[in-house]
Amino acid sequence: MNIKRPEIILEGIQIKSLSKAKLLAKHLSVIEEECGIHEVKITIKNPFICPWIDLNFLNKTPMERLIRNIFKSILK
Repeated sequence: MNIKRPEIILEGIQIKSLSKAKLLAKHLSVIEEECGIHEVKITIKNPFICPWIDLNFLNKTPMERLIRNIFKSILK
């Protein structure tokens, strides 16, 4: 059975603080859980991430860790 996985695309978002990044992770988790999505592809294009945010503090939940890794790969 070929299941097409949904994708969430966020383009041009601004992450201005650690609390906003944590809130984004929380809401993405809610979307994933409430919509019955087993797996979702998350794509973030052209974000602005404030340089003073310590992304290492995004580590409390699996979604926070996923978002942290996506942000870090973008900032390389």
